[in-house]
Amino acid sequence: MRRFYFVNLLMALFVLAAENAYAQAITYLGPRLYVNSPSGVSGYKTFTYSSNPAISGPWGRALDSTWNMVDLVKSVDSLGCNQPGSASYTNKWVLIWRGTCQFGEKAKGAQDKGAKGVIIINNVPGADPVGMAAGTAGGAVNIPVLMISNTDGIALWNELATNAIKISLTTWGFGYANDLAFVPKSAALTTGAVPFSQISGSTANAYKGYTGALVANVGTANQSNVKIKSVVTFTPTGGSASVVYTDSAVVTNFDAIDSLISITSPNTATFAPTSTGMYTTTYTLSADNPDDNPSDNTISFNTYVTNNMYCKARTDANGNPTVTTGLRFGTGSAPFIWGPLFYINKGGYKAQSLRYAISDGDTTRKSLADITVADKSSVAYLFKWTDGSNGGTNDGIIQGNEVVMKGAAIKTFTTADSNNRVFTSFIGDVNGNPSTIQLDANSWYWIVVDMPGATYLGCDEQLNYYTRTFAAKYATSSVADWWAPNALTDMSSFTGGTDAARMIPAGVTTTASSVIDSAFFPNTDAVPAIALELSPSPISVNEIANEGTAFTVFPNPATTSVNIKLNLAKKSESVQVRIVDAVGRRVAIEEYNNLQNETLSISTEKLAAGNYYVVLVANGYASVKPFVVTKQ
Repeated sequence: MRRFYFVNLLMALFVLAAENAYAQAITYLGPRLYVNSPSGVSGYKTFTYSSNPAISGPWGRALDSTWNMVDLVKSVDSLGCNQPGSASYTNKWVLIWRGTCQFGEKAKGAQDKGAKGVIIINNVPGADPVGMAAGTAGGAVNIPVLMISNTDGIALWNELATNAIKISLTTWGFGYANDLAFVPKSAALTTGAVPFSQISGSTANAYKGYTGALVANVGTANQSNVKIKSVVTFTPTGGSASVVYTDSAVVTNFDAIDSLISITSPNTATFAPTSTGMYTTTYTLSADNPDDNPSDNTISFNTYVTNNMYCKARTDANGNPTVTTGLRFGTGSAPFIWGPLFYINKGGYKAQSLRYAISDGDTTRKSLADITVADKSSVAYLFKWTDGSNGGTNDGIIQGNEVVMKGAAIKTFTTADSNNRVFTSFIGDVNGNPSTIQLDANSWYWIVVDMPGATYLGCDEQLNYYTRTFAAKYATSSVADWWAPNALTDMSSFTGGTDAARMIPAGVTTTASSVIDSAFFPNTDAVPAIALELSPSPISVNEIANEGTAFTVFPNPATTSVNIKLNLAKKSESVQVRIVDAVGRRVAIEEYNNLQNETLSISTEKLAAGNYYVVLVANGYASVKPFVVTKQ
């Protein structure tokens, strides 16, 4: 067990401007909202709050106290826009629906009727809580204002029809003597979904399970023999669950003054599924003293063994990623690239498509076809990473000359595409041609999205792989286990051997660190919700025979210009040529119309010497060719 202290660090992550669940989501230990009773709706609830100092323009009362066992009541006017004279909420918290009027108006109206706090229900079906602007009345609000998800809100609203509800809100603990708690998002995870073809029979570290989490002592008493226990069950498709692995880790003493500790086991679990199905990992927390508040002593997460979907974020049973928010690195419209690392155990399978989501932060916009970027499209790149190759250092860190682009996937937005909705982007056209990418065995692939304009990449903000990386480092067989490296625009061009990606996407104390002891626990971290779809079975040589016929590139190396000779099967009404650097960042884009067999010329005079790619987007697919720029 390794013990250290954590602070709430604000990273250089910028989030959706107005309507973003992640903007103020409570993902650190506190503040915490707990429904005490009745039992049918009890438990901790994820929420956003208007006074969060991490956002622009906080308003309402800060969550600077503990509210314990207070009454929650329905707003007489469900929308809270016109509270009737008979409404009285003295010393109560009020549940109000989002909609019609401003958030500040709702809070001020309840405050005027004696309310001590307000909880707003997101009225969007199935949606998580979002940020709340003050509006014209927010400046006069001096009570806490929270928002909860649509699902949680409906359950509470319906319960209040027949039963009273008690809630508690705290920034740390509830005053109990013996009270341990798991820190949210701190479990040592496995992947959200992994193809059966890859995990079956594999002993690769990328698919192993670890036992570990961050634990908080929020009580007033010191604790002894604090234990994390993990139990893993497997439920085959159409079958019943059975226990396949158990493990535990113990810390002898955990004083209240220590606040937070990391508890990890040196052991690893090798999974051996015999079919598709679902692994469920459940952690429980215990100590010598019985916990006075055991409601936060259990966490659970699932890993689906799918036919052909691979994803680090949470997924449904079919491997479709769960998107709860959008994130971006940097400011304004500065580009960045970000995405997950996937390990391929068995080769010969085709990289078929990607599933992900983006957003431009405008929730009034119904279609991404109206997105405020020039090309109305998104391009993702598939890189193969071989650590230490091409003169790089074998150090577990991605360097610019260690990655080779293997393919690209273009998505041109239509009226059917909307903010934060998952779409499918084919690597090649819908039939897999001509860019059929056969994946190699025992290899790492890095999938990154070249984010257009000031857009945000769809993420799952309920997960964080930091503790898995930590547990993997300190396991008996120590390994580097990374989940989603990124490259920022304030780095150099990333084409040289010394330039490196950030292997921990947020929270590091250095630009490109692989030493996780130098990183704060990134409580605002999230997982890019990008799923890689493989072919259901290995592909044959004949299926890749036509690879590379769409165009050729010459001269190579190039000095002042590079030529692109088209060889399209049919005329393309729109042709886009992108020149991108070694990690997919755009350095030039040219648009053409009605081309088929023409030769195009792109100037390279302003490009630094190094490795580049031509990405040709035509007739609904993307093809990739590498070339080199030299200087005389």
